[in-house]
Amino acid sequence: MLITLHLFCAILFIGIVAFEVIFLENLRRYLPAGMMTLVEEGIHRRARKIMPYVVGLLFLTGIGLLVRVYWAGWYPPFSSVFSTLLTVKIVLALSVLVHFITAIRAAGCGNMNSRRFKITHYSVFIHMVLIVVLAKAMFYLA
Repeated sequence: MLITLHLFCAILFIGIVAFEVIFLENLRRYLPAGMMTLVEEGIHRRARKIMPYVVGLLFLTGIGLLVRVYWAGWYPPFSSVFSTLLTVKIVLALSVLVHFITAIRAAGCGNMNSRRFKITHYSVFIHMVLIVVLAKAMFYLA
């Protein structure tokens, strides 16, 4: 149950970020700047409502899974290929959390402009791709 909930939250979070990077950023060239600003503001409003819950649940379930892995003896950091990849994955996830908190605060204060929006989303997207690759590699390289 824990892993299923974790995966659903990850899919939702990664899916939204991927949509914004792959599709939304390409709309910029077809829409006037003012309209794109309105689209981004609409996304920010919706994101502030649902994404804190998704990210919070994602991290809580991740912590729960980490506790299970630790109790099973798989996770003293860097003691195996699995634990090394898991440690790197955790560091990347914490970086995503910092990005997320910073972006939500910037949007709340009105400091989230189009450039910052774009850079944040590309950075989080790259982090998420790496996390997915590491998650898969943990079970194939261990």
